[in-house]
Formats: sequence, structure tokens, C-alpha cells
Amino acid sequence: MKEIIARTEIPALRESCPGYRVNVVSGHEIRGNPDAVVVLHPTFGDMLDEERAIADSGSKATLVAIVEPFRRLLFEAVFPSAVILDDSERIGKEDLRCREEKKIRFTEKEKRTLKELPYGLCSKELAARLGVSERSVRRMKERLMRKTGLVSSEQLMIYALVAVEISTRSSSHSADTG
Repeated sequence: MKEIIARTEIPALRESCPGYRVNVVSGHEIRGNPDAVVVLHPTFGDMLDEERAIADSGSKATLVAIVEPFRRLLFEAVFPSAVILDDSERIGKEDLRCREEKKIRFTEKEKRTLKELPYGLCSKELAARLGVSERSVRRMKERLMRKTGLVSSEQLMIYALVAVEISTRSSSHSADTG
């Protein structure tokens, strides 16, 4: 029988996915080889921990996050391999299928720009810091928004903050284990 791990009791999950055994397991433990791990209203830290738990277990489980509608776009940009649903959507069997990771690849210039964005500098200050023109900064922001699927500079700044946090946590985790 197919299996889903849910981090909290989600009654609609059982009725939406007949044919799946739903196990409620708190924490970040992965038991067996589930088809999906479903998390309700996770933080970015929760998502990182779930991705790590799935990878460490060797499972091919799909990570499914149910978030508030206003957070959906940001979660989709930051966690491209996860299925992100908002509260108003019903989860279905097709959402549980393993997704190929679709990583966003950034150029070195884009990475440098992303690292500087969280400082909240205006385009002129950012241009001076990066040693480029203001026009180049505006084009770079537009290119980053296209790549990430974000629609505003504010969302891009939040994305950059999270990306810096993720890379910091990833490198510190690697240093701890190696």
C-alpha cells in the first residue's frame, strides 16, 4: 500500500488520497519509504529540515507543503522541487508523485547581486557596491525576477534574504558533518 507521512493530522488528506495509508509522524523522522511527506504551514527552517531528512533517509518522497496563499509564490521560488499548495486547494494523488528537482542556476554576477540585495540598498548604492551601472542593476533584478518567478522587488529581496540564510545554513551544516 502507498504511504504518506503527515507532520500533523490533516483530516482532508485521508479523504483526498484514498488508497494511501496516512501516518502522522511528528518531528522530521522518515519511517520506511513514503511516497510523500506533507507539512502544514511550515517555516523555511521546517522545509530545509524536511528536505534534509528526506535526502538522509534515501527516500524519493515528494515534499508537499500547504501554506497560506500569500506565501505560495515565495515558497515555490525557494523550494522548486517541493509541491506547494495553498490552504484553499485540495491535495490530490497527482501532487504526491515524485518531482524532478528543477534547480535555478545563477551566474556569478547574479549570485553577487543576490548576496547584496538583503542590505536594502537603492539601485544607485547597489551599483556602486557591485561596480556596475544603475541600468545594469535594474536589468539584473529583472533577470532574477524572471528566473525565480517573482513579481516585485520586495519579493526578490525576501528571496535573497532566504537564499543567503539557506547557503549559510548549508555551509555550516557541511562544516559540522565534515
